[in-house]
Amino acid sequence: MSEPAPRDAGPTDTRKTTLALGIVFPLLAIVAVAARFYARKHIKRMALKYDDWMLIPALILSIGNAISMFCAAYLGDMGVWKPTDAQGRPMLDNKFPAFYKCIFANKLLTTVAIAVTRYAILLFYNRIFRGKFFNWSVWTLYIINGAWGIAYTVLFIFNCKPISDGWKSPAGSKGRRCLPLTTAQSSAVSSVIIDFFMLVIPWVPIMRLNMTKREKAAVIGIFGLGFIVLVVAIGKTVEFYTVSARVLRTKQAQYEMAPTMYWTIPETCIAVVGACLPTLRPLFRGWSPESVIGSIRSALSLSSNGSQRPHGLSSSKGQSHLGSQSAGESIRGLRNSQEGRSDYELESLPKLEAQKDIRVDEIRVDRGFGVESAPAGKRGLSRDDPSTLADEP
Repeated sequence: MSEPAPRDAGPTDTRKTTLALGIVFPLLAIVAVAARFYARKHIKRMALKYDDWMLIPALILSIGNAISMFCAAYLGDMGVWKPTDAQGRPMLDNKFPAFYKCIFANKLLTTVAIAVTRYAILLFYNRIFRGKFFNWSVWTLYIINGAWGIAYTVLFIFNCKPISDGWKSPAGSKGRRCLPLTTAQSSAVSSVIIDFFMLVIPWVPIMRLNMTKREKAAVIGIFGLGFIVLVVAIGKTVEFYTVSARVLRTKQAQYEMAPTMYWTIPETCIAVVGACLPTLRPLFRGWSPESVIGSIRSALSLSSNGSQRPHGLSSSKGQSHLGSQSAGESIRGLRNSQEGRSDYELESLPKLEAQKDIRVDEIRVDRGFGVESAPAGKRGLSRDDPSTLADEP
């Protein structure tokens, strides 16, 4: 029985995957950041904070990483099966250095983008939650994330000695002095561990909130959307551990390394999207399946009543009176907001005061978010965003 011929033609070209990922995910990240800025600046009419501005460099780095993958695919033949010589090794051409230069850029952009996005999330946590243990946890992650970002950025820059050996000669060549693949593998594993703690750190203060179980579950669910980032990071880590065996078997680095590089595009962009999601609730205020169904039912009811009472002049007058009254209340509310007065009525204060564990002097009204009815230290929340993540009025 004859042995199979070498796969010179190779499997299908996978460069279109890079094109799809490199367009879709950066667009999602751009939309998410723009929506966050719009929700905070124009809907909530609040000043942008450090955690908002930190997402700008994170977004730029994520887009830069996608561009580096475009270059790797179309200038360096990433995802293309190369013809082999008599020894079964892929024949090197002028696209080989371009491929490894793009991989070099990818490692740096991905590492810095993830570290910066984590800092944006931690700054957001620090603005929302309070508590001695929580502050200690956040500052610990500040230090660990900074050390992680600096250490692996330096390791990836000086991966080879000299640095140019990284794209001048293939792995395994004689005289090539580069760090083993375990460097990238350890970076991926440690990144997953940090992402896990980033995901669970808000749970403790959320569980201490003075909210119903349903509201707590909703808030945890919003923060838990970062679980998608963790899943992508785990997928990239698994790919890092399998790619080395494939490259050793086929010697086709430009083809076999492509899936590993593909993972970095959604990883960096979804991290940016996940950092924005908890702040986007103002965009969807009033929108829910129940509200949509209620609107449809109201429209059907009004249509039915109109067909039954064609001469319903008194009903029209009543509706006109209610409409004018509602319009008047809206105008008064707008005037009050323009004059700098609170949008909340003082009649709610005696009701809050009647609760045993609340005093009137502990009530804080945060404009655009709601009434916080207990001290920040007691509830684990700051003055800035006390109730924007749960059900809002």
